Amino acid sequence: MFKNILSDERGSILPIMAVVIVILIGVSAVAVDYTRRAAASEKLKTAGESAAVAGALSATRYVRLSIDPGSYRTCCGVETCSPCCVDCGDVIIREGTEKELIENNGYKKYCCSCGCGPVKIINRWVEYEGNNAELAAEMFFNANKPKEMSADQGGASSITKITTYQDRKSPYYPSVVVETTGKVKTLFMSFLNTMAPGVDFSYLNSKKCSQGLTYYYDLNGKWHRTAEDPCN
Repeated sequence: MFKNILSDERGSILPIMAVVIVILIGVSAVAVDYTRRAAASEKLKTAGESAAVAGALSATRYVRLSIDPGSYRTCCGVETCSPCCVDCGDVIIREGTEKELIENNGYKKYCCSCGCGPVKIINRWVEYEGNNAELAAEMFFNANKPKEMSADQGGASSITKITTYQDRKSPYYPSVVVETTGKVKTLFMSFLNTMAPGVDFSYLNSKKCSQGLTYYYDLNGKWHRTAEDPCN
């Protein structure tokens, strides 16, 4: 009887149905795993962005000041001392961190006893010193790694490159760019390895690029940012 079913029209449908079922299972497997990859990729992007911003915030802001030292207190009387203030001399140019010279009023140590004249900012810039940006980026990336790409779930993620742009002639100055990579272990697609020898469906990979911008006040007192995005 079974032989007769296979030989009639109804029996000929069985192999076709089997193929259709296999295709549907394959499509479903691909859809599920690619959905997981998309979610993990967004988390990888978020981790990279937090790392880039942390790196950018590690920058040190510098200023060059034009300081009029003002005048010093002395005696101007011929026979008696009549207190007065006398000009201290030429303008002084000093460079240092914004925190030291401006926020902490460090410029005042260049003022004479009667006080400074005008103090002007003649230049501002930022620098990424030592490996501060790299350390900050790695710390924040590790704190925000996607769980789907963790070793516990058979995946992996890491920073592949950190670039600090502190050359003021660069179109990407001032910023920190973090490049990341990760892979998600597939739940269902690995069965396709038996159908396509030589192709590994065990993992789905993802790469991301993120830029963190360092803002600072320009000479007009406005927030300044000129960096172009190298990730586009």
